[in-house]
Amino acid sequence: MTSLRLPPHLLAKLGPEMKMDVHWVDVKLADGSKFMNLVVRGGSTITGRATDPNGEGALPFVSEDIVALRRHALLGALWPFWDQNSKRAG
Repeated sequence: MTSLRLPPHLLAKLGPEMKMDVHWVDVKLADGSKFMNLVVRGGSTITGRATDPNGEGALPFVSEDIVALRRHALLGALWPFWDQNSKRAG
C-alpha cells in the first residue's frame, strides 16, 4: 500500500469529508501532470486511487512532487481550473 503524506500547506484544501474518514482529491505535480480521483484517509494521507481495491494502491509520485490539491472535480481532467498560487497553474 502506498501512503503519501499531503504537504501541510495543502491540508486546508481538503474541506469536509466526502464519506466517513475519506476525501477524494485531484493533485497537480511540479512537472504539470495531474492525477485525478485519489483517496485521502485520516485527513492527511493519500492511499491510492478510487479505482484501487479499498482505495489502496501504488502511485508514481512522492509527496514532495505535489504542488496543488483540490477536491475531486466531477469533470476530472476536463476541469482546467486550479489554485492560481500553485506552480504552473492552469
